Amino acid sequence: MALSTKSKAAICTLLALTAGKATCTLIKMKREAAKILKNKTKHGGRLVANAFKAYGITHVFTLTGGHISPILVECDRAGIKVIDTRHEVTAVYAADAMARLTGKCGIALVTSGPGLTNTITAVENAHLAESPLLLISGAAPLVQHKRGALQDIDHAGLMKTVCKYSKKVFTVRDIVPEIKKAMKIALSGVPGPVFLEIPYDVLYSYDHVKNALVPSPTRVSFPMGNIGLWKREYQLYNIFHKAWNNKYSYDDFNDKYYAPLKPCIPMYSRCQFKKAERLIAEAKKPILVLGSQVMLPPISPDDFKEAVLKLNMPTFMSGMARGLLSDKDSEQTNKNIQFRFVRKLALKEADLIIIAGLPVDFRMSFGRGLNQKAKIIAINRSNETLNMNSDIYWKPTLKVHSDSASFLTALSKSEKVTSREFNLEFNTQLRKAELEEKQKLTKKVNNAQNVESYGKVNPLVFLSKLNEKIEQVRARDNKDIIIVADGGDFIGTAAKFFWPTKPLQWLDPGLFGTLGVGGGFALGAKLVANENNRDTDVWLLYGDGTAGYSIAEVDTFVRHKLQVNICIGNDACWTQVCRQQKPLFDGSDVACPLEERHYEVVGAGYGGKGYLIGACKPEEGEEEDKKNEETNFTKYVIEQKLTEFFDMKSQYAQRPIIMNVMIDGGSIEKFRKTAKYI
Repeated sequence: MALSTKSKAAICTLLALTAGKATCTLIKMKREAAKILKNKTKHGGRLVANAFKAYGITHVFTLTGGHISPILVECDRAGIKVIDTRHEVTAVYAADAMARLTGKCGIALVTSGPGLTNTITAVENAHLAESPLLLISGAAPLVQHKRGALQDIDHAGLMKTVCKYSKKVFTVRDIVPEIKKAMKIALSGVPGPVFLEIPYDVLYSYDHVKNALVPSPTRVSFPMGNIGLWKREYQLYNIFHKAWNNKYSYDDFNDKYYAPLKPCIPMYSRCQFKKAERLIAEAKKPILVLGSQVMLPPISPDDFKEAVLKLNMPTFMSGMARGLLSDKDSEQTNKNIQFRFVRKLALKEADLIIIAGLPVDFRMSFGRGLNQKAKIIAINRSNETLNMNSDIYWKPTLKVHSDSASFLTALSKSEKVTSREFNLEFNTQLRKAELEEKQKLTKKVNNAQNVESYGKVNPLVFLSKLNEKIEQVRARDNKDIIIVADGGDFIGTAAKFFWPTKPLQWLDPGLFGTLGVGGGFALGAKLVANENNRDTDVWLLYGDGTAGYSIAEVDTFVRHKLQVNICIGNDACWTQVCRQQKPLFDGSDVACPLEERHYEVVGAGYGGKGYLIGACKPEEGEEEDKKNEETNFTKYVIEQKLTEFFDMKSQYAQRPIIMNVMIDGGSIEKFRKTAKYI
């Protein structure tokens, strides 16, 4: 249908107005071009580093890539330690560990495309562990978007499902506001990971971007040639528009422009406080169950520990809360309130259960084990967690949407709470059951010591002796000990023997149950200890299966002069899976067996020092290790081997030491079948 003259005139007018507006905008941008050209060597990487310094960030973790070079260079120049790893997932695990141990936001920096996708498991692990971290990735240049650039994918869209906040930064002027916003979100409410995608041309200088990415286009006839030119010019100027002005300092991170935003932390009401006071005052058999959230700021671990001692009720700890109370501290104050082995019994018998900072999920049997007649106070930063499974197996008497440590600390200052008297018979019952469980464990170890074990090491005897040795060193040298647990069967058994004696000295994956966290967690833990000038031994406990995920990070420890003590329980099998699979599927162990490997040699190849305990099957063409095969690994032999290991550890103070322990997997199987778990 032909257009009328009037319609043609209207279309021409609209086109003219659009073209005129675009031309005016371009003219305005070009008038400001002088500012951009004057600062043509400044770049976004400096702004990122300034924001990190303002937040007190001391370490960033990375696997390098050209997309993020400006950030890495400026962090290094600003005195922020850049710790480069052998896999991007390790960088995020290390940032996660640093966040858990310091309460600050951990920082990981990765390149675009595969650099980012390699991190997803670690990000989700941090998400479910409620650990605050900021992940920044590079991205393809904006001026090449949808033009076939390398790794040009929607990074921010990809990360939305595993992050509290995920955003792409389109201009230099948005870098600092977006970092501040993201870090506030990471630390607010229930902490968790956040993500920013910063394209190449937002991080690099105008001079570099103009010359490298926006060459002069081939001119073609009007109008298409000019429209394409205008679009590219407009896009480039918009990236740097208002990037550099007199409202903030490019050089000084103390400028208020970079000042951190205060996180939002939910707090209890007076009404909730009064009701909790009354419930505790009326209780005769209360217990306190603590999860990782109680370790979060604003209450310090030391202050919270004092609060728990004042509350003076049987206390069970899990996750990062392990070690909040040590047996020694409890005995010194005549308040032996820490329990480890009898939580199931306590949950059935208590008349008041305070669940602080952890969900009622599979680790709490979904609430099925709670005394149905008991009053329950649930405290959590997440409203969703407060209601988890409450419609099926349990129902809270009082739900408190608040920071758990703040609420319990306030209760510990209430005279009504601290002056009440509890049922001593209940405490005596729990203590008796606790001692019985400890005696059962001791009996199992004693029985294992009487069994001959040629070539292989009984894991119960070994773990018992290793724990004794570590405790001797702790007492003699006044050392702190941080345990990093990464594995299945071997780690589940080790958890019975190792128990931290101070807060924030136990690291495991958390709710996601991720294998492979060890290298990154140990890296972050050792750096935190060094930063605080603490004489700390970091012990990384691996199964032989999980060692395969991150043993390459021995190279990272060597390059950064970090001594991490690595113990690998080697039974040549994914035993935890195998033990469940075989009875269900007619004895099939498909995909479960591994081979005995010289992991101490692998570690030495990466620059560490290796040590073998037990006989390892020789590779083809190698001679059999008859000496170890014919050795009966009694407790005395194990003690001697551990002494040699600790001597090696003292000799190489800045190098990782790898102890490959050839264990008898059958001994663990017998133990695990009868063991009770917290």
